Amino acid sequence: MTAAAPIDDHLAGRRRAAQLMPALELITQVPGEELDAVVRVAATVTGLAYGTVNLLDESVQYQLSCHGFVGGTSPREDALCDLMLRQEPRVRTFSDLSVEPGLQYNPWVDGRRGQVRAYATAPLELDGTVLGTLCVFDPEPHDLADEQTARLGDLATVVVGIFRRRQQAQRLATLATESETARAETEAAHTELARRAAFTRALLEAFPVGVVATDAEGRVTTFNRLGREWHGVADRDLPADLRVGDLPALFGLVDAEGVPVPADELALDRALTQGAACHGELTIAHPGRPARVVTSSSTPVHDEEGRLLGAVVALSDVTAQRELEAALRAAALHDPLTGLPNRTLLVDRLELALRNGQREPVSMAVLYCDLDGFKLVNDVAGHAVGDEVLVEAARRLRAVVRPADTVARIGGDEFVLLCPGLGTADVADRVAARITEAFGTPLASDGDAEYRIGVSIGITLCTEVDTPETALAAADARMYEAKASAAPQPRPARRRPPALTGGALRRRRNGTEATARPWRGHLAWPSTERHRGGHRARHPRPALDRRARR
Repeated sequence: MTAAAPIDDHLAGRRRAAQLMPALELITQVPGEELDAVVRVAATVTGLAYGTVNLLDESVQYQLSCHGFVGGTSPREDALCDLMLRQEPRVRTFSDLSVEPGLQYNPWVDGRRGQVRAYATAPLELDGTVLGTLCVFDPEPHDLADEQTARLGDLATVVVGIFRRRQQAQRLATLATESETARAETEAAHTELARRAAFTRALLEAFPVGVVATDAEGRVTTFNRLGREWHGVADRDLPADLRVGDLPALFGLVDAEGVPVPADELALDRALTQGAACHGELTIAHPGRPARVVTSSSTPVHDEEGRLLGAVVALSDVTAQRELEAALRAAALHDPLTGLPNRTLLVDRLELALRNGQREPVSMAVLYCDLDGFKLVNDVAGHAVGDEVLVEAARRLRAVVRPADTVARIGGDEFVLLCPGLGTADVADRVAARITEAFGTPLASDGDAEYRIGVSIGITLCTEVDTPETALAAADARMYEAKASAAPQPRPARRRPPALTGGALRRRRNGTEATARPWRGHLAWPSTERHRGGHRARHPRPALDRRARR
């Protein structure tokens, strides 16, 4: 075969396509909603922004059923699809055409007609003649997985099936006036149509998105495998006359707040009633099954005369994505060690409470707590024991306040309690006394070692002129007054000394060992004191900011 043979074959194919397309009326007739839907699904499956069916005659490229842009005609010599069809017809993908030799200077790539980057194309071959391509593209680079590439090829087969059905419909019109042989061929054509319909149904069952479709009266006609699985229902269990209005109650459809979604707010219903593409997000909270968050994208379906045939919605599972987003939000607003709110969340709640105080009198106390002697535990017993102390301290603080109160960790050993509804000094004092009492027993145990930690508390009663910064600063100042008045000095109640840790050994060898050592007993401080079991337990008096309320 000479080098000119491939060129001759390509030119011959162009002539056959130019003769076949007028016979099928592919260019002169409106493409139809069925072809439009396939192009939309192709863009959804591949994750690219635009899609179209390109048909090529000898000199012109026609863009049909365009998704995401307005199509038109252009010279065939400029067409990317023509370049693809000069080679062996098969599905081809490119993550970035701007770096592909021989393609980066094409008008659809270099900016003269467009700036296509990601590109995927599948040939449309009918009866041995390549009519054009189903292609999807994006102005940004994008990699396609093998599964996405395979699905694009499947969808190209569906497009060819649509062309074939049109071809067969035209043949049926001719055969209707002919002999018994023509009737036999009609029967065969119907069989082929049924086979094609079965193929389409099988393809829908295999799609990686949920698909639900209705007729013009709102009766559900299609519920593919993934859609049924997500809604927790088997095909045989679907009601015979299932309608869009039945879906929320039947499958527990709720919004992000857990409120049931009215039927007229479903994307599928809005596509039917409003006649436009609709998007949304909802949760399938079917009883006895894990909740599933899905996004929905629906569109109405019309025939060639514009009559409404029904609507179709595509569902994508975003449960894992939403759970990750929630986890990231929680991590940004909570202390990872104790699980308590951090400073950011504390300030947010304090600001909200103070803002509410602009409508009614403020009644709220802020208690600033600092653990006395915690650094000594960290230095002598190690950070692991220090972490145990902080976790136990957090537990005890939560235990002494009401569920509606906020306990936050804002620093190493600093905690803040936000108590709405505490508007008097006496009530705030009682809360502080409960905190002091909660710290009367050891917070952490390591073998037979017990560590008794004190707590200094500063209290401020908020007023309507406060801001989160002024309230926290006032409570912080009261806390330091309490700490200064108590003048805590660690004094261990001695028992037998424990084995030295690696850090303590190094400090001893270097001559830098702290004067206070991790005694196997309670750590006690002289402050306001009372005798407890042979040891002295520190109970500092909280300092109270008694600013006049306005």
